[in-house]
Amino acid sequence: MQILKYPVCLLLLMLGLGIDPNQVGAQETGTVIVANMSDHTVTLLDAASRKAIATLPSGPAPHEVTVSGNGKWAIVTNYGNQGAIGSSLSLINVQEKRVEQLFDLGIYKRPHGAFFLPGDSLVAITSEVMKTLLFVDIRTGEIIDTLSTTQRASHMLASDATGRRMFTTNIVDGTITEFDGVARNRGRVMKVAPMVEGIAVSPDGKRAWVGSNANKAVYVVNTLSGETEATFADFGFPYRMAVMPNGKYALLCDPGKSQVRVIDARTLEVVKIISIGGEGAAVSAEFPGSASPEGLIITPDSRFAYVSLQGLNQVASIDLTTLEIVGRFQAGVWPDGIGYSPLTVSK
Repeated sequence: MQILKYPVCLLLLMLGLGIDPNQVGAQETGTVIVANMSDHTVTLLDAASRKAIATLPSGPAPHEVTVSGNGKWAIVTNYGNQGAIGSSLSLINVQEKRVEQLFDLGIYKRPHGAFFLPGDSLVAITSEVMKTLLFVDIRTGEIIDTLSTTQRASHMLASDATGRRMFTTNIVDGTITEFDGVARNRGRVMKVAPMVEGIAVSPDGKRAWVGSNANKAVYVVNTLSGETEATFADFGFPYRMAVMPNGKYALLCDPGKSQVRVIDARTLEVVKIISIGGEGAAVSAEFPGSASPEGLIITPDSRFAYVSLQGLNQVASIDLTTLEIVGRFQAGVWPDGIGYSPLTVSK
């Protein structure tokens, strides 16, 4: 005879709210990888214990992290700061907790957005200065192909699950450029809004979520027609965002208001606003008094999200079943981009 885990009344309530009882109380596993801009380091964090496993050196002011599908490799883009213009990538062996190689990108300065292509040997990287999307072989560090975005300040990069529908945000021109990352060719350039930076793409590639710093709004763009389907306004500063791999929710970081907005990615309705207290925020916080939720990654099973809190030098874990913050990790100084590997790494 099967013994019910929850009382019948609670079980019915959870089902009525669309909560899968089997997902409640799920154990966090794997490794969270966070780039610390001011420390010029990368911290590996154990998701289960919420403890640091290792702190590794990077190039100047690392910004973004992307992790291979098998979880073995992480690429960190060393964007640099005002004192040092970055032009390198750090290849991290996650299981071995070490920097495997530092790849020099030469003239392709200010590398930023990053995405591992299927197969785990190629990574797509934006060069903001050169208005270019690079394709780098992580086995050799060789740049095997380049494609012009044709637009200025190509910063963030987002893709569908296959790498076939990939988009850069081009801050100065207020556009997004479409690419097929597998065939390695450029598609359309779509006008969105002034000063677009943050971007996420739905798993099927049919929608792009694009943040306008100037308008303090997020636009949901139909990538087939180029039309805007919805606008979410009144942000303090729309920044990094992500869509759950199962397509259920879109999460939008707002460091200006110290919030993470949760949107139903199908109906485009606001589900919840998760407020993160900024008490104890560092003087160096990008948004004074704010926890400054900035970097964002969702686990492949859509169970948890990890958000870097730049103002607190922490990482928060969010249970995507309950939409509650369930833990905090200590990171380095000014944690920014963040990645996730399903591998569990011993200290």
